[in-house]
Amino acid sequence: MHPKLPLKLPKLPRLSLHPLTLVLLFAVFLLAVHNHRLWQEIAQVWSGRAPHDLLFFGSLGIFFLVLLALPLQLIAFPRVLKPALAALAIIAAATSFFMDSYGVLVEKTMIANIVETDMREAGDLLSWSLAWHMLLTGILPAGFILSVKLTRHGWKREALLRIGALTGSVAAVGLIAIFFFQDYASLARNNRQIRHMVNPVTALYSATVYALGTDSRAPAGPPAPIARLVSLGDGWKTPDRKPMLFVFVLGETARAANFSLNSYDRVTNPELATLPVVSFTEVSSCGTSTAESVPCIFSPLDRSDYSPGKAKASENLLDLVQKAGLDVVWLENNSGCKGVCARVPTETLAIRDAADEPFCDSEGCMDMLLVERLRRIAATMERDTVVVLHQMGSHGPAYYRRYTEAFRRFTPTCDTSQFQDCETKAITNSYDNSILYTDHVLAEAIRVLDAASAQADTALLYVSDHGESLGEGGAFLHGLPYAIAPEVQKHVPMIWWNSDGFQRRTRLAQGCLARDRGRPLSHDNIFHTVLGLLDIETDAYKPVLDAFADCRLPDTFIAQQAGIAHQAGIAHQAGVR
Repeated sequence: MHPKLPLKLPKLPRLSLHPLTLVLLFAVFLLAVHNHRLWQEIAQVWSGRAPHDLLFFGSLGIFFLVLLALPLQLIAFPRVLKPALAALAIIAAATSFFMDSYGVLVEKTMIANIVETDMREAGDLLSWSLAWHMLLTGILPAGFILSVKLTRHGWKREALLRIGALTGSVAAVGLIAIFFFQDYASLARNNRQIRHMVNPVTALYSATVYALGTDSRAPAGPPAPIARLVSLGDGWKTPDRKPMLFVFVLGETARAANFSLNSYDRVTNPELATLPVVSFTEVSSCGTSTAESVPCIFSPLDRSDYSPGKAKASENLLDLVQKAGLDVVWLENNSGCKGVCARVPTETLAIRDAADEPFCDSEGCMDMLLVERLRRIAATMERDTVVVLHQMGSHGPAYYRRYTEAFRRFTPTCDTSQFQDCETKAITNSYDNSILYTDHVLAEAIRVLDAASAQADTALLYVSDHGESLGEGGAFLHGLPYAIAPEVQKHVPMIWWNSDGFQRRTRLAQGCLARDRGRPLSHDNIFHTVLGLLDIETDAYKPVLDAFADCRLPDTFIAQQAGIAHQAGIAHQAGVR
């Protein structure tokens, strides 16, 4: 027998390219494969099709090509270029998937959301569609880039080539400016969202700004005080008064447009509609994401002055409440309090005993467990207490996980996180079911407080952190830059309920609140409104921003009403005798 010869596979030739050629081809790849959203947006906002418009579109291709290629020319050296391009291919693939699938923009706000999310939320975004997209448009191109053999010329010729490439790039931009300056100015001025759509330039720039900026860093040392004086008002000095239980429900991703209390044509608030609540219809959020809005809500800063860095470096509303002598408890069922609860007792929802099991599974816990925790607090509290319930609410894209089967009333539903697999109607149905569940959670919380009102003065304030897009204009989810975000991402619900005892303590005129429910409010009002409701006297309080200040009756009126009631009681007793 002949000895077996070792099998030798033919060695495939490696493609040889000059670094500048590879840069040019990579820039073309990015524009053609990973910037679909950019071209789609330009086609929508620039409807002209005259010869001049077609030339303008062509110039845009050259301009974006230069924008992508010019920075890469500066690192077009063999040891640096290939790893950098391979990494950019993967980053661009991930960015394009979420831009194309959900209509989001991966800019600074979204970078903060990505960094500050948890595995529960991140898991909702993982799918086979993402895996295939990453493989075909990210990993395989990266592998091809790494396999390319880079060639070089002598240093003189190399210098001439690089100088020529840079000069040609600058010249191309100059010629474009000469012939199309007015068109570019009009496009940029009237469509600011386009500057956030160049992939991966925006993502890289925003990640760098976030990483280098103070907004992403925890402050060193204790937070800066926001008030010189903090004390409780006269309402706390009444002898033999009952303790107070104030509940602040921090909603998640609820948009005001889908609350039937605010005239939505679907009945999404059937339980709240039977309770004596006031729904404020014109409330604007501070931001379009949890990372922005939550610290802003509890900060004394107006939205115009607010920054995450300032909020992290200073005290917040809960610090003042504690300084006034009230107990504070934060119950967490979301991705964290974004630093707001750093100095107060906090519990993240998880199964603690068998009674919790119906509300939780391997994915996390439903918001009804917040109510069960509140029920335990209400049954055992002896001191004045403020409880914050941070909901999971209607956080997407997995709306179908935000409610139980009993609340699957609007059908068909979208039972996946991949919106491209569902019709917009099904996505909206799932979202509305999550609002139905929030309605139930809030109604049950109010019932707990109503039952406890014999032993405590109770009240509840609910407001959502931001809204949500459900396909309007091709956008889904939230997190678009505030200046260009649609109204549905900024218009949020706010609901108020109080017991009779709390109403007497705070002198609130319920009819006045109901009459003013349509006046413009925002997250800027929350800080000062809560201080007013809790009768906390501090120099940080601004009455003009207290949404309820105009609906508090004067002390003289309360005394007069008490006198009338007292005289009526005497007359009644005389009549009985």
